[in-house]
This record gives sequence, C-alpha cells and structure tokens, in this order.
Amino acid sequence: MEKKKECKKCGEELVIDETPKLKVGGREVGINDLDDIMSDVMAMELKDHVSIGRELLRKVKENDFVPSSVEKEYERALLDEYIRRTE
Repeated sequence: MEKKKECKKCGEELVIDETPKLKVGGREVGINDLDDIMSDVMAMELKDHVSIGRELLRKVKENDFVPSSVEKEYERALLDEYIRRTE
C-alpha cells in the first residue's frame, strides 16, 4: 500500500513505498504481499526447507519479477525470513 503526502517545500505529491523489504544478496528488494505469502506457506505445513524455499519462491514469482540469475539468492533470503518468523 502506498501512502501519499504533499511536499511542503514544492507542493508536489510524494509517494511513500511501504512494500515489505527483504535483503537479497546484500540489497534490499521489495516483495509484494510478503506477509500473505509467508502465511500461506506456513499454512501448508511443509516439513523440509527445500520444499518451503521452492514454494516461497514460486509464490513470490506470481507477483514479482525474479531474475533467474538470482533465484537461489531470493530463495535463501525467503527461507531465512520464513525460519525467523516461525521460531
């Protein structure tokens, strides 16, 4: 969800990006619907990290472009976030 505010100095509208961020390969990237994706995968009750990571990446790719060259980095970052949220 984006919030809009007005710049007091110039009067132009500013858009504040509130897309959840995740550190992937040392850079912060926005992931649309990250909280919903995490909840959906948690509800699947998958047991092994390989399956969890693949499912997280699959769901992210439904709404966001993930370059094939960094898919493994995304998968690792998503799995790390999933583990952090479930501990």
